[in-house]
Amino acid sequence: MYEAYWNLSEKPFLQRICPERQYRSQSQQAASLRLKYCIDNGLGLGLLIGQAGTGKSSLLRSFCPKDYHPLVHVVFSLLEASELLRVIASELKAELSPATLSAMTTDALLQSIRNSLRQNTQTGHHTLICIDDAHQLGDQVLTNVVQPLMNMSDIDDKIDMSLLLAGQPILSSRLRKHSQISDRIAVTAAVQGFTLTETTDYIRKSVAAAGGDPKIFTDEAIARLFEVTGGNPRRLNRLADMALLVGYADQLRHISEAEVDAISHELMPAAA
Repeated sequence: MYEAYWNLSEKPFLQRICPERQYRSQSQQAASLRLKYCIDNGLGLGLLIGQAGTGKSSLLRSFCPKDYHPLVHVVFSLLEASELLRVIASELKAELSPATLSAMTTDALLQSIRNSLRQNTQTGHHTLICIDDAHQLGDQVLTNVVQPLMNMSDIDDKIDMSLLLAGQPILSSRLRKHSQISDRIAVTAAVQGFTLTETTDYIRKSVAAAGGDPKIFTDEAIARLFEVTGGNPRRLNRLADMALLVGYADQLRHISEAEVDAISHELMPAAA
C-alpha cells in the first residue's frame, strides 16, 4: 500500500523473513557457528535459546537441506508423543500413508524412524531433526520422543543424526529435570535482540534493499525503535512497517521519533 509513496520496490520489513533476507547479528552468527560445529562434529544434542521474536526459527530455516538430508523441522511442539513421532516418521519416510501412520503403535513408529535414519546414513546422508518451540514440550514427549531419539544416535553406530531443540530460556531449566537428556547437551547457543548499532544497520539496509532512501527513518526514530523494542527483530519489523504506513497516510517526508512513539503505544502491548 505504501511502497510507491516511499519509492520502494517491496516491503522492507516482513513478519516472516526468508533465510536469504535474514539479517545476521553478532549473536545470530555466533549461535549458527556453535550449532553447525555441534552438528558437523556429531557432538550430540544442541540447544538454541532465545526470547520470542529473536529469530530462532529463521536461524533453523537457514540450515541447508543439501548439507543435511533429510532436514526435519518440527513446529508442532504441543502434540502428544505418539503424534509427534508420526510427524517425524512421515518426514523421514514420505511414502508412508496417513492411514498407515495412524495405525502404527509407538514402538512401530520408533522402529520406522530408526530404520529411516539407518537408510539415510547408508546413503551417506546426515539427518538433522529440529524441534521448534521446544519449551512447550511436555514431560511425556521429552521422555518418549527426545530421549529415544538421543538413544538411537548414541547407541547405534549405523545412525548419523543430529537433534536441535529451539525454545525460550525456560527450556534450559526444564531440561535440567531430565538428566538423561540434559547430560547429553553438547552445545547451547543463545540469540538475543539487536544492539543499537545493529538496529541502525538493519533498518538502513532493509530500506535500501527495497530501493528506498536509507534515511527515511531519522537517527532519533531508530534510537526510539531500539528503545521500545529492545532490539527484538519481530517487534522492530512490526513497528517499522506500521511507521511507514502512518508516514504514507500523513504524507510525511521522514519517520521521526514522534511517529514511533505514537505507534508503539498502540502496538507494544500486543507485541510483548
